Amino acid sequence: MKHLRTVILALSVTAFAQTAQAQLVVQGEGDAAICYQHTLTGNQGSRSTLQTCSNALKQFNTNKDEAATYVNRGVLYMRRGDQVRASADYKAALDIMPNLTEAHINFAASLIRQDKLDDALIALNTALADADSTKRPEALFNRAIILDRKENYRGAYKDLKAALVLRPEWEPAISMISRYEVQPAG
Repeated sequence: MKHLRTVILALSVTAFAQTAQAQLVVQGEGDAAICYQHTLTGNQGSRSTLQTCSNALKQFNTNKDEAATYVNRGVLYMRRGDQVRASADYKAALDIMPNLTEAHINFAASLIRQDKLDDALIALNTALADADSTKRPEALFNRAIILDRKENYRGAYKDLKAALVLRPEWEPAISMISRYEVQPAG
């Protein structure tokens, strides 16, 4: 296999597009629901939206909604390019709900952008332990990015193939896998 050259910033629009969209639904009305709506509609992390999300974090009755709002605010920070704050929000969500798959996937994406590949790999492996997650393709795709950067091309190729089994027409994975050249064993 041939080395796939990845540039995380260039991939942020495509490679992490699905991951950065892994927002979580918040029940009810109020600032948490507004935060979710802004995340859902692609807000790039405006100050007013981030403030709405921060206000929402002071108003919770359920751990699920609080964790979801941390994930949603993390997505906004990630879109804004503030990976340190994004990671902190994903970590806060995981402190509340340790098995929150979307938080693990987003946390890993933020860590990849900070070049913390080993920590990102741990988060993705945790996310992939959730065999029922609809976000498995994103986790596999992001793990492929890490494996490629670590020069484990076979592992990266295998993860991309697995992602495409789950989501056959997914353009980011198709584009990335097309850069590999499979050579006969010999």
